[in-house]
Amino acid sequence: MNIEVVDGVTTRELRRAVLRPGWPAGSPMHGDDNPDAVHLAAKDDAGQVIGAALVLPRSYPLRPSIPRAWQLRGMATAVEHRGQGIGTHLVAAAIEQVRRRDGRLIWCDARTSAVSFYAQHGFTAEGEQFRQAETGIPHYRMWRMLEPGQVPTS
Repeated sequence: MNIEVVDGVTTRELRRAVLRPGWPAGSPMHGDDNPDAVHLAAKDDAGQVIGAALVLPRSYPLRPSIPRAWQLRGMATAVEHRGQGIGTHLVAAAIEQVRRRDGRLIWCDARTSAVSFYAQHGFTAEGEQFRQAETGIPHYRMWRMLEPGQVPTS
């Protein structure tokens, strides 16, 4: 498996199929047209997209005074590839991309079913559970501070 920075179109269908299965194929997804978004694709050895995520600069609503915050969105893994650590690699790659851009905080709206996953990666849940407007699925807001100067030199 390889994680690459790609354009939004490359991961759109996987994100749509996993996160918005009721939407028609080809529907634009959040972040596709945002020039500041960094799209990540996990690809298998054949080059097929098997996981996706994106980060974009956006203030954390529960702590808007913290500068250089980035939102993690669109985390999706193909059903047949779940449980193989792809999400862990995508979160690590997202954090690395945010650090490379001098980000200090990364946050997400985590589905309630994924709270423990994000907690394992240093995220803290904050606030009350809420239902995401588009899907009605319960979520929690989660965040993680990033230490400055921890950018890999690769």
